[in-house]
Amino acid sequence: MLKMKKVKELLKDINIKETCFDYDTSKLTSLKIGGRSFCFVTVESRDILLNLLGICIENDAGFEIIGDGTNILLNDDYLNMVFIRLDGEFNYIKFKKNGEIVAGAAYKMTRFVIKTAKLGYDFSFLGGIPGTIGGGVIGNSGDKNQGICNYISRVKYISRSKLEERVLNIKDCNYRYRHFYVPDMLVLTDVVLKADLLEKRAVLQKIRKRIKRKKLNQPVDTKNAGSFFKNLPGYPIPIGRMIEECGLKNFHYGGAKVSGKHANFLENYKNAAAKDILVLSKIIRDIVREKFNKELEYEVKMIGFKNG
Repeated sequence: MLKMKKVKELLKDINIKETCFDYDTSKLTSLKIGGRSFCFVTVESRDILLNLLGICIENDAGFEIIGDGTNILLNDDYLNMVFIRLDGEFNYIKFKKNGEIVAGAAYKMTRFVIKTAKLGYDFSFLGGIPGTIGGGVIGNSGDKNQGICNYISRVKYISRSKLEERVLNIKDCNYRYRHFYVPDMLVLTDVVLKADLLEKRAVLQKIRKRIKRKKLNQPVDTKNAGSFFKNLPGYPIPIGRMIEECGLKNFHYGGAKVSGKHANFLENYKNAAAKDILVLSKIIRDIVREKFNKELEYEVKMIGFKNG
């Protein structure tokens, strides 16, 4: 507690755009679930980010980088940690003459897809996916055939071993389905991508078709965190269908419900607590394990849970 008091005083001394103490974290997530946290800050420059991370590390203060909060479940107990949202210097996109696309981690995924499409770059497989580029890379967002990491050539990040920015060339070993890993990475800040140029109208048409399909098949207008479980690589049955075949569509626990539109989406439909979503997810895992003899892995990131 004394260390957190010191952190509070130190945070007041650095030029952070937005600092909110005792913050309601339910405002940070698409599920609209979460307890109060020690602090929420918006950081607009690299110098301030390095300064802030240094303060947290030196004082053993837990912290979490949070984008649009579209793929996380926060515990609704008190979270004694600092939530950090990037903006400013991290919210940009640039197109280089050599065909490289450079984007900051805070840049919106939806804007990225449309902006690149207008120049003929086909990232239509990311159409309709919410969140930021940073979050998209960390979860290797995409469809069943490809993820955004397939198109990344380099990343810039802040290292864990020595608090400084570093650049890394990305190889196949750095990513897999819904997973991105750089051993020394503390915070992802920038991404460099490459993609083939296609006819602009064709790309935009593919994006429109994908978004239309998502609206038909997924609960885009409810409070949810996107696909809750990862698909099983090489397994012929998608997770949503497995859950549906277990008879769990529209099944609810407390204020949480399995979507009637797509069974791999868990909804906060009636003022759900974090525990409601967590218990419902465990019920699903148990029933799927019993029926299919398969272990489901969370795609949603759990924050503030002892085993999450």
